[in-house]
Amino acid sequence: MNNREVSLFIALIHNNNVQRNAYIRPQLEKMAGTLGTYITSEKIEVSFQPEIGSHSIAMAFMRDVMYRKLDREWHRYRRLMPPTLVQDIVAFLKASFIKYIVDRKGIGASWKKISAIEVVVTEKHVRAWGRFLDSGADYLICFEDDAVFKDDSIQRIKGLLDFLSQGNPGARIYVDLAGGCNIDELKIDNLESSQDASFKFYSKPVTNTACVYLMSRELVVAFHSILTRKPWMRLMGIDWMMNSLFIQMENDRMQTVCMHAVPTIFKHGSTTGEYVSWQANVPH
Repeated sequence: MNNREVSLFIALIHNNNVQRNAYIRPQLEKMAGTLGTYITSEKIEVSFQPEIGSHSIAMAFMRDVMYRKLDREWHRYRRLMPPTLVQDIVAFLKASFIKYIVDRKGIGASWKKISAIEVVVTEKHVRAWGRFLDSGADYLICFEDDAVFKDDSIQRIKGLLDFLSQGNPGARIYVDLAGGCNIDELKIDNLESSQDASFKFYSKPVTNTACVYLMSRELVVAFHSILTRKPWMRLMGIDWMMNSLFIQMENDRMQTVCMHAVPTIFKHGSTTGEYVSWQANVPH
């Protein structure tokens, strides 16, 4: 099969961290320049955010309820048995009592702040998706500012794009490029369908973290369609929102190609130690 020409849109999500941007911007410029000889590429940054306060107890608790419901769906999606409903309710009420009553100035206060930050980060990703759709490009690669390049990152991205250029231009495709969580912790072995020298393939789409990922135009269109119907999903953290969108797509019988780079093409700096995760800086 002959390769077709594909176009790439690169988005950087950040909050104007000087140290991180001083590293990631030159790396992205180098990548865009190198890939420019291979494809047509465009690069943007999404950084604006309002001053972030803490969520109210009501908002933080509502998000807790959403996460607990999603966790049960996530178990079933991965073909695992969720806890019994009674066990789940008891555990949730106990955790909520400790968080919002017993330790409301410690765990509760820090969670209300984290809760607000998560929503802001998710909103930045959604904004990047919208700008990508306006661009007309075929694929989006979205970077968070704690991504770290490896010596062969650009070479492997070129190889991935070459592979994708041979496929169906109308396919919904998701590629996790930086990992983050230990793959065993995700408990997605039941979904693994095959593996080659560079990627694991999954029968259902799942994300690890949103540090670096690639999505096809058709997948982003599907995401936006669901978010238009169910705007409350935007209240989830980006990683969980993406997995929730994948669950909804399965309910809608929408097939998606899912690949996870093994080893990862980029490093997730907040989990490998190059950077300190923003959650660690939230006062407890």
